[in-house]
Amino acid sequence: MNQTIAQQPLRAYTLNEIRYYLRVMPCAACGKGPWAIDSSSPPDPASRLVTVRARCHACGDTLEQTFCCELDLPAEGAESEVINPTDSPSRLIDLGGWLSLFYLLIESAAADPVVLSIRRQGYQATLCLAEALKFYGEDELPGEGAFFSAASAQAFRDHPEKFARQKLRDILSRLPALPLMARRISADERKQRPRWWRFWMR
Repeated sequence: MNQTIAQQPLRAYTLNEIRYYLRVMPCAACGKGPWAIDSSSPPDPASRLVTVRARCHACGDTLEQTFCCELDLPAEGAESEVINPTDSPSRLIDLGGWLSLFYLLIESAAADPVVLSIRRQGYQATLCLAEALKFYGEDELPGEGAFFSAASAQAFRDHPEKFARQKLRDILSRLPALPLMARRISADERKQRPRWWRFWMR
């Protein structure tokens, strides 16, 4: 079965945000996921529209969805991992979704034996936590507008203490700063690139 999730394009800041959305959005057919992108069209320069075709890892169901992708990012380097360089919260993934992604990536990194992969997933997790914190105003707890899905809203009603802003700030304070994490990833990537002179020594 081919799913079309929404008639109107969904608003995203970047293609990265779309990838995270597909990772956290449950499949309508089996309730699981995540979705893997089969193909995507380049954003149209005028409309900024991009059409994504994806497949559910769990059941193989497919979907086609159009997004309005507002921003461009560098093609290479740690900076290309950035989700949303603005201070505005996501209109695609709610607070609960970003926190789910954060814990998912942290758990995945903990089980990964490859240093570069661990650092990249840690960087991605920290980006997700930073996105979650954009939903907070002056109050310690988020407002109702921070939740787009019934599951996230119910999780907040059941355990509001898990959504306390200071709790998330404390977690963030124990993680390396994002610029430092980006520099470490870039340094590791440079180490893995083959040196040009080695080809002459074969």
